[in-house]
Amino acid sequence: LTYSQFWAREQLDDYQNQRLRELIDHSYHNVPFYREIFDDMGLKSYDIQTKEDLVRLPVITKDDLKRNKDKHIAQNINQCARIFASSSGSTGEPFQYFKTKHSESFLKATAIRGWNWMGYKLGDPYVKLSMNPRGSLIKKIQDIMNNSLYMSSKQLINEEFVRIAELINKFNPEYIRGYPVPLYFLAKHYKEKFGKYPGTSLKALNTTGSTLNDEDREMIEKVFGVKIFDAYSCEGGAVFYECPFHGCYHPSEEYAIQEYIEDSFTLSSPERPLRHITTDLHNFASPFIRYDTGDYIVTGNDERCSCGRN
Repeated sequence: LTYSQFWAREQLDDYQNQRLRELIDHSYHNVPFYREIFDDMGLKSYDIQTKEDLVRLPVITKDDLKRNKDKHIAQNINQCARIFASSSGSTGEPFQYFKTKHSESFLKATAIRGWNWMGYKLGDPYVKLSMNPRGSLIKKIQDIMNNSLYMSSKQLINEEFVRIAELINKFNPEYIRGYPVPLYFLAKHYKEKFGKYPGTSLKALNTTGSTLNDEDREMIEKVFGVKIFDAYSCEGGAVFYECPFHGCYHPSEEYAIQEYIEDSFTLSSPERPLRHITTDLHNFASPFIRYDTGDYIVTGNDERCSCGRN
């Protein structure tokens, strides 16, 4: 992943097409949900050889997978080799599915690479601000191993941010990760009480989970005195991270194929956003092939970013 982030378009395409052929062959022979789709359309696994062939398959929605949750599980992967996963539920009811250990590891690696772009190295102290309590013992042990302070709050009230701010000040992290909204209220608290964030070690902020607008970004960065590296991800898809030049987001294309398609909303919006359709190239336990994320993305041009990545 250190070198592949700078691959040329042709190298990325070759890698994606190779992984795609393996995924399609596996899904056709081992996942009843996809076998039925292929049979209904008169297709065989060898009919899908490259990314360009994906348009021969229908777009799959979250409701499709929920209705066929048992048929969506690969029959040749042992239960012990699967990892239970669930979406955050930020856009509705959480969606539950399975991952393989390989896909989970690969996705984590791409996420760590995105953190590396903001200067993070494994072991650097960071704060994770969430709206969900930390219930799992494994997660708590993980926090200790990662030198992470995990804090949660479901109430966006002043008393909570007083408590959170005191713990952050004592921990003095190098990085803070959180949703844009609670991070905005935390910045507002620091601004009102201190004029700015009083910590001395902070290097960057990482936001994720919901859209970060320009006004909030400007206010948060001014109070904390560091840059935000925003991120976007979804089930069955690549993670997207801002690079140090902050001109765009780069998807981890080694993990998934992204398609961007037009619809009625696309044609009515002046920004011309495109609907994000993804194909997970690594999760063979509950495959996502032409999965409709329900999200919209504004694409950049085809030129390389100043950082050297596509």
